Parts: sequence; structure tokens; C-alpha cells
Amino acid sequence: MFCALRLAEAGVRGIAIAERNDRVGKKLSATGNGQGNITNENMSAAHYFSTTGSAERVLQKFGKEDLLFSLQELGGLFFADERGRVYPASRQAASVTDLLRFALARRGVKILTQTKISRVSFEGGAFVAEAEQGKYVAEKLVLACGGKASPHFGSDGCGYLLAEAFGHTCTKLSPSLVQLKTDKSLIRGLKGIRTDCEVWVLREKRELCRYRGDVLFTDYGVSGDAIFRASAFAREGDVLKIDFLPQFTYDIVLRILQNKCENYPYMSAEDLLRCVMNSAIGRNLLRVCDLPHEAKSADIKSRLAALVRAAKGFSLPLTGSAGFENAQVTKGGVRMDELDETMMSKKQKGLYLIGELVDIDGECGGYNLQWAFSSGAVAAEGIAKRGGYAI
Repeated sequence: MFCALRLAEAGVRGIAIAERNDRVGKKLSATGNGQGNITNENMSAAHYFSTTGSAERVLQKFGKEDLLFSLQELGGLFFADERGRVYPASRQAASVTDLLRFALARRGVKILTQTKISRVSFEGGAFVAEAEQGKYVAEKLVLACGGKASPHFGSDGCGYLLAEAFGHTCTKLSPSLVQLKTDKSLIRGLKGIRTDCEVWVLREKRELCRYRGDVLFTDYGVSGDAIFRASAFAREGDVLKIDFLPQFTYDIVLRILQNKCENYPYMSAEDLLRCVMNSAIGRNLLRVCDLPHEAKSADIKSRLAALVRAAKGFSLPLTGSAGFENAQVTKGGVRMDELDETMMSKKQKGLYLIGELVDIDGECGGYNLQWAFSSGAVAAEGIAKRGGYAI
């Protein structure tokens, strides 16, 4: 949508968007839990992942300030929260979609809804895109099909097949910004519990990331804001560590419990943890540490250090993720080294690949939408300049 709009603003005519859904921007309208986290104040290529290239050159050509200026020119207001996440003032992602939709209509861009492209080719000096409705012929072709994440929005991975038709190759694909599956035996009885934690991911004892935020326990593992952010780094076989008391140091927690033991020697171990942490989490920690709930506090005083270590660094082996069906983003994609600096294919002149389809994915917090907008804008600039238009 943004690529088409930039082209139309440059004076390019004869632009059409083939949209498989009944309306454009359905996935955009659902981003940021429906609130539309479009970018982040702390924008840099360091927040992106790729095994075949970098987001830096694209972000330098069209970055956060360029995006906000463009959307404000279309009539939107935007603000950043305490974590730098930028939202529309309406707090409605659908309103960002509407800005683009209104602008596309005003510029005369043709939108072909419920049009699923099943095959693309280059024949007789032009691109041919085939759908049930017929064939569409164009001088330039932009593949902006998304990845495999959230297939109910239409992003079922079909774009990779279209790219492969021109000789492109893909890196390994995996879901990101997604709930994580864990050893269920270690979180028995915690389903539905949500708590503020600090989490970090370890791989062979090396820390990959560390985040503070909500953790929600489920019947398969963990979800929540902190987990979605950490999932960009995690994979099966890693260990998720959770600090249930990030506001307090180990020494403070240990001292509080030691004092309680001295003042209430006959208090049960379960009651010892009351007003220190969530009761269900406390019972689970006692179980994992092999401490009976009914044990008297005086009898477990020598085990308090181990209990506090578990509370401040609870270990959960990761067994996988909730899959593409629940993911926000696809990790991996068409190799970046098969594209030039304008996102044009090195294998087929006039073919452009942008957004989640390519091997760039970002952390949680608006980075993936920024990449979608930036790569679309850079592709539009490349198309326009090659056609003799100013942009």
C-alpha cells in the first residue's frame, strides 16, 4: 500500500494492488494489539535480524522521521510511549490503514480485492500475474505478500513460491514474536497467572537477551509482552530464565524470608511466601525446590537460599513455539544478497521484493512495520527513478 502510494505521489500511473482479502490492510489493522505500533523512537539496524544482509541501508534511505512525516502529511497524529513505541493518537491501527486507503483512492490507485495471484512470470518483456479473474500484465512487479505468520490474514507463505519462480532462494523460516512452549511439568497450576517479571534467554549458558514486562502462563508454556520480545532470540533447546521479583535484590528477599522464619518458626512454607509473591507461583516454587507446602518455616530455613535463587532465576527449558498460526512475524525469507540496494531482484530486472517476504525481521516494538514501510518506500524510489520520475 505504501509503495503504491509513494509511486502515485511521484506521478506514476497505471498502478494496481492485487489483494487476496476482501479489503486491504487487514493485517496492518490488527498490529500492536489493534493499537497500531508503527515504529519506535529508538530506531536503528541493531534491532533487526538477518543471516544474508542488513536493514541499515534501507533505514538510512527512509527512516522513522521520513515515515512519520509522510503519515502526518496524510492527516495522522502520532506519539511515543515510555518505551519509545510510536502509536497513532487514536490508538487504533485501523485508522492508519484508513489513512493509506483514503490516499490511495485519491491518487487513483486501482485495488483488486479478492484477487489471489497464483502464478507470476516474465514473458515478452513484461510481467504476467495470473489469478482466477484473469491475467494482469505490468512493466514492474512488486511482491509484498508477507511471510507465513498469522496465515488467517492471508500471509500463508505463497509469496515465497512466487519469488522462487524467478530463481530466488529462501533461508530457513521460523515464527517470531510468538508465545513459547516450555517444559509443562515445571509450571503446573500456573495457567492464567500474569505477573511482572524480568526474563532472559540462555543458549549454552550465554545470555542472548533480557527484557522486563508481563509474563502470562498458559497450558503449553508462556506468553505476554516480555515473552513476545524474547521470542525473537529464542529457539528450541534454549533456557528461559524468569525473575519473579525484579524490583528486589536477592539479599533483600532472602533477609525478609529469614526474618519471617525467626518471627514465625511454626508458619507453613506456603504462608511464608505470602505478601512476597503470587500464591500460586509461590506454591509452584516450593514444589520445584522439593519443599513441602506444609513444612514449618524453621525446618526449611537452611533451604531459603535455594528458594530465593529459584524465585530470582526460575529455569524453563524451551521446547518450541506456538507456531506460525500465532506468530506476528516470520524469521527468515528471500535472501537479501539476492536484492540490490533498491530491493530489486538481481535475478530479474524490474522485480522488487519487500517487507516480511525478505530475510529481515525485527524486535517487538514497531520495528517490523517500520521495515515494511521503509522497504516499500525504497522500492518505490527505485522504480520511479528508473522510470524518470522524481520522488
